[in-house]
This record gives sequence, C-alpha cells and structure tokens, in this order.
Amino acid sequence: MQAQEGVLKTPYQYSLIQKYIFEDLPLIAMNIARIGAQTPGMAYEIAKGEKHFATIGFGPMAWLLITPDVPSQGGFRPFEEMDFGDEEVPESEGDMLLYFSSGQPELNRELAERVGELFGKDGELIEEVEVEGGEHSDISEVKKQVLIDDPNFLDQAQSSFVSTHRFTTRDETVSHLPQHSYSYKKGNESGDFILTYDKNPFQLEEHSESLTQPPASRGLFFIPSLDLLTSLRMGGIRMGSLAINAKWKQ
Repeated sequence: MQAQEGVLKTPYQYSLIQKYIFEDLPLIAMNIARIGAQTPGMAYEIAKGEKHFATIGFGPMAWLLITPDVPSQGGFRPFEEMDFGDEEVPESEGDMLLYFSSGQPELNRELAERVGELFGKDGELIEEVEVEGGEHSDISEVKKQVLIDDPNFLDQAQSSFVSTHRFTTRDETVSHLPQHSYSYKKGNESGDFILTYDKNPFQLEEHSESLTQPPASRGLFFIPSLDLLTSLRMGGIRMGSLAINAKWKQ
C-alpha cells in the first residue's frame, strides 16, 4: 500500500484547500465516497501531464458511515467546542477535505470546480483558501510518525490523519508535529492556514487544545491510503480485497 501523494510530497507552488459538508449525509455517504475515490484519477486526466496532486480526506462522521464495521485507529471523533479565555473555539467541521496542489492555480481551480459539480446541490462549501508558497515539514522523513503501520489496522496501513486550523492572525504555536503552513488572504481577511499530520488523531486533538491563540475554524480528517481510497465502491468498502487502479498512482 502507499500513501496519497499529498501526504508525503512537498506541495507545489500553488495550493487550493476546500472543506465541504453534506446535507442528508447518511443517505448519500457512499455516493460521496465514490466521488472521493474518482477524484485522483479525474485529476490525472485533467492535468494532462502537469505535476500536481489531489488529496482526499473524510471527516469523522463521513468515514463512520462509509465504514461502519471498521473502526479507525486512535478514536477518530470531531474536536469539541472549547473556551479559550473569553473566546469560544469552534468544534471541528467538515465531511470532506479536498487539497489540490500544482504549479498552476488555474489547474487547481479547474479540479475543484469539477468535483464541486459532482457534489451538486448536496455539497456545501464551508471553507476555501487559495495559497502560494508556504512552509512545509519534510514529512517523508518522519513517515513513522505520520503513516499508520499497525497489525491491528492492516487495511488502514499508509493512511493518516490531518487537522486544519485557520487563524485570522499569525499562528505562533510551536509544535513537534509535521505541518504545512500557509499565509492566506481572502477579501479583507488574512491570516494563517495550518495542516498538521499524525497517525493518531489523539495527538492532533492535544495539539489543537494547546494552541497559543484561538483559531477561526478547525477540522479533522482521515486520509486513506491511495489503495484504500481506490477500493471505495458504491454500497460499501471491500476491505481486504482492494481493487487498485494503477493509473491513479502516477
């Protein structure tokens, strides 16, 4: 098995990050899973040889509905709302994370729009940032910290978890966890957008509770391995008999 490209690979110059929620999620979860499974292959076709990656993550409720009999490692659950001094920090939100990165912002936008069309009226885009550059941990050097490798979770090998935090100020938190850190500007708002990775969601929860300033938004997502992602099928996930499409590994 291998991880999705966007976990281990350093992002390209331009990235687009989106979070979606879905109305009537229990009724459409498998359709959402199918769209997620199609996205890397669709991105490969649209990119036409341009270097890129498309990373797909599922929120706690979405993944539970997709795989009700396959618990995730580490107690995968949303971050709860909490107080931060006189301010309230929101609970984590998002049923699906889309993370596109390439050398051309137009390509990222085209990929995102194509997926949005597939979601149709069922999907609501709740957060979006377009960013350039950024500071990035070399996650390939700390794979053991980031990628699941546990005999009790063989089907989730090479999968990972990621938390997202959007700040309307400069994030001053010091963390030992691998991160992709971006500065963003959208309209009159600007700040930092941070993606933090670990193989155990409890570590990400602890990180989120140790921030030095309150974030405007939070998210938590499971990033299935490429093999696990491509095994998603309408009506269920075929654990232990993964159907791998080699073209999606390009």
